[in-house]
Amino acid sequence: MYSTKNHTNPPGTRLLVAHRGYSLVCPENTLPSFGAAIAAGADEIEFDLWPTCDGELVVCHDPTVDRTSNGKGRISSLTWEEISRLDAGAWKGEGWRGVKFCRFDDVLELFANRIKMNIHVKSELDIGKPISESTIRKIVNLIEAYKCKNAVYISGDVDVLEVAGKVAPDIVRNCLGGLNPMNIVMNAIKYKCKRLQFFKPYFNKDMIDEAHAAGIFCNIYFADDEKEAQEYLELGIDAILSNATGAILPITRQYPAERQAP
Repeated sequence: MYSTKNHTNPPGTRLLVAHRGYSLVCPENTLPSFGAAIAAGADEIEFDLWPTCDGELVVCHDPTVDRTSNGKGRISSLTWEEISRLDAGAWKGEGWRGVKFCRFDDVLELFANRIKMNIHVKSELDIGKPISESTIRKIVNLIEAYKCKNAVYISGDVDVLEVAGKVAPDIVRNCLGGLNPMNIVMNAIKYKCKRLQFFKPYFNKDMIDEAHAAGIFCNIYFADDEKEAQEYLELGIDAILSNATGAILPITRQYPAERQAP
């Protein structure tokens, strides 16, 4: 049912990161979405993790299940059993009815070491709830159990970066803009991140150049339009997050890589 492509970064070109999988055509952050992205040739997949009230790690962008399922409630207030009963596909179209939410270990079971994973660890820093060390430790334990340290990186705001750097300094960290996106390069350097992820429109060429001078690989969120993707690549962006894998992948393939992805 799912692609079994082995993880290899293609030699010589910029990268396409499938944002929440092939989310233009599939229900985002689901196993079919990740499988479709891999089958389409994406270099990396990106997904989001939230802990449930019973400690499971659910793949979902929003803090609630409301938008992408037939349920309601905050993930942090629901059990995995409750979430697992929900339909996470029908909102995208009748043909996707029956698709379920998945957990981090479900993703690893199918795709570990078959494609690089951009793991966005979600936190509620904006309302004063930083990530817990226990959540990061659970994520790291699963990465170690599936022996895929070299095919993942942990993305997050400064609270996530700080804890991840303490718990697993050998796993690559990707700095997100968070509450102060114009400080992203400074924060990436501070937290010893090998990657950062600009959030449009809060970036410019000087920031890209500064990051590159510090040895930091630059992602951009996001581009679904070919012309926009070309503009970002011309500025020096190394990897583009996109919902439209099929449209943007051929664009990234036209641009030689200028540095190796960590």
